[in-house]
Amino acid sequence: MGNNAQILKETNMSTEAREWRRPGTESEAGIDFIRPSKLSDEDNGKVLVEGTFIESIPNHFDETKLDFKFEREDGNVIIINGAGNLGYRMKAVNSGDIVQVTYQGKQEIQNGKMRGKFAHNFDVLVGN
Repeated sequence: MGNNAQILKETNMSTEAREWRRPGTESEAGIDFIRPSKLSDEDNGKVLVEGTFIESIPNHFDETKLDFKFEREDGNVIIINGAGNLGYRMKAVNSGDIVQVTYQGKQEIQNGKMRGKFAHNFDVLVGN
């Protein structure tokens, strides 16, 4: 169909021409979802997002987990599904904080009912 930013012409019933645009096409903004279950050992140490923390939102598939929504400087929205220690690390982060989230691979859980299982490990930094 061509470039998403192209202007679409359509005539309404009064024969007046209108310009139609797809929302969000003025920039390259979009939404990216990061699912920790799809991350691999090769992603260990990778910065997943640097941007403004927007909000925590309920996970649509698991009501016991939260997902975390960020906006990068380029306007793209990143949503990271909650997993491992990410929820714990995000508790001290406030909406509007500048945040860097780095994936640190999987780590064996040492205590509790999940002892011996592996969980995703994240590092969360707050900047200014």
